[in-house]
Amino acid sequence: ETMLSRSSKVAARSLSQRALYFSTEQVGGWRKTLASGYEMPVFALGTWKAKAGLTGAAVETAIKAGYRNIDTANDYNNEAEIGETLKKVFEEKVVSRDELFVQSKLWNSNHRPEHVEADLDQTLTDLQLDYVDMYMIHWPQAAPATGKQASTRVNGAIADHYSKNPMFPLDDEGYYCADMDSHYVETWKKMEELVDKGKVKSIGISNFNKAQIEEVVAIARHPVSLLQNECHVYLQQKDLLDQCNFRNIAFQAFSSLGSGDTNYASYASPTGTIPLRDEHIASLAAKYNKTPAQIMLRWGVQRGSSVVSKSITPERVIANFDIWDFELSDEDMKSFDKINVGWRHLLWGEVSHHPDYPFKDELPYGYQLEKCSNFAPGQGNID
Repeated sequence: ETMLSRSSKVAARSLSQRALYFSTEQVGGWRKTLASGYEMPVFALGTWKAKAGLTGAAVETAIKAGYRNIDTANDYNNEAEIGETLKKVFEEKVVSRDELFVQSKLWNSNHRPEHVEADLDQTLTDLQLDYVDMYMIHWPQAAPATGKQASTRVNGAIADHYSKNPMFPLDDEGYYCADMDSHYVETWKKMEELVDKGKVKSIGISNFNKAQIEEVVAIARHPVSLLQNECHVYLQQKDLLDQCNFRNIAFQAFSSLGSGDTNYASYASPTGTIPLRDEHIASLAAKYNKTPAQIMLRWGVQRGSSVVSKSITPERVIANFDIWDFELSDEDMKSFDKINVGWRHLLWGEVSHHPDYPFKDELPYGYQLEKCSNFAPGQGNID
């Protein structure tokens, strides 16, 4: 192979990447144009499981380090703290509102059309914003939910008896309540009205399976602009990525590092370890003089995905974003195939009694519905 042909291949690959993304020289890294027409920075700071009192500082560190996408949700119980930080960085002119992409999610207890806007309004109040750039249906199933009334952070982002109207309502026996008469298609139609009102720029879905995605696409008046699902080197979601590419839906990976030791896995991974301690990832980290996290995050964006990376440790927040100065070789990108073991850490079988639960085929044979065991889901870990 001549030097010229190798250079041509590199140039072609670079042009291909530029067709998907804009210049890496922009603050915030690569950007992707959504089906809605808006641009989204592909690298987002995650705030799921971020401990109260430390989340705001992590968001500020991230923005000052160049992050331009912040992923939130009202059930994380930290949007008010994030809102104070956003107000601060806007007032200090660290970044302007139109330079920052903020995404949030509709919680399961508010799927009924009459409850959707109340959910968003609480998020906007807490974040101190007039609009969010992306608003997703967090899960397809209306569970935990009663369907009786809207439930937001101010009612309690905890699991408690349904009579108290928390975001994670429990029945008398301690199982999650389920609103069996609610379906996400009707929820989606109400989400579209929020776009019409200017409270939301783009809308998307999260934790949906392939059939559910197609059902929403078939009726969508405003395009499905984003699918956010668990995705990492142990759960590479190749079929979903192909489906999203075909439907012009941006794919975004949450738990892009496998969620570390704070994962919610019901069973150990087939490798006997977690992605951050995988031997193959460690060998690539040594080869490229990068951290295992940087290798996995670079793999994510280089394959055409958006990634959400969470940490509240300042050094890790900054280091995780430092992935724009190297490129994994074609051979090394292909090598990730051998660790695609299909390990999903967030099954959440406790809500599988709802007909719209998306992962029934991944539950163990003979699975029996479990009672709630985590009364403050998604909150309070330090990493």
